[in-house]
Amino acid sequence: MPLSKNVSRALTYVLIVVVVVVAAQLVVGSALGTSPVYVVVSKSMVPTLQIGDLVIIHAVPFSSIHVGQVIIYQQPTSAGTCPNPYGLTIVHRVVGINSQGLVTQGDDRKTNPLPDEPYEWPYVTASCVKGVVFLAIPYLGLISMYITYPWNYVLVGLILIFVFISELGPARKEGGRGSSSGSASAPLTSASTRDPSP
Repeated sequence: MPLSKNVSRALTYVLIVVVVVVAAQLVVGSALGTSPVYVVVSKSMVPTLQIGDLVIIHAVPFSSIHVGQVIIYQQPTSAGTCPNPYGLTIVHRVVGINSQGLVTQGDDRKTNPLPDEPYEWPYVTASCVKGVVFLAIPYLGLISMYITYPWNYVLVGLILIFVFISELGPARKEGGRGSSSGSASAPLTSASTRDPSP
């Protein structure tokens, strides 16, 4: 027996809730420095990435990184080492590779007219790379940028509960249409990427 449209939508939102719970686990990982989820907080990667975009990375062998990939890395110390307790977390594209490390640059050439290395800091080495970006979700990180933890999760949870309950209710008949559906964004953030330029 096929599910009604309302039940099907409600189940979809249950799945969203499950995703939010998994995301919470990722945020716990961020406290331990192991989360693969970041939020873009600058315009340095426009038009590829916008402020508020959520990016997910995966770890790859340093030797497999190639020109053209977008990576997350920590700004190296003046000696070229990581971790750097005072360094920014950067999301930029690899534009060159040499024997000393990676050369990166933001896609927005107005804010990033020159590569980061060696003009801003030493070349990026394996110890500084967090991972390669494999998924970007537009604007999903905005909730976590403007609403602090744990209220961001409370807000998302309330939105999901409201949508779930409204989808289970009887469909409204407005010109033959059912009830309208909503959507929610989950704040899956662990750290922020920054534009090193002023």
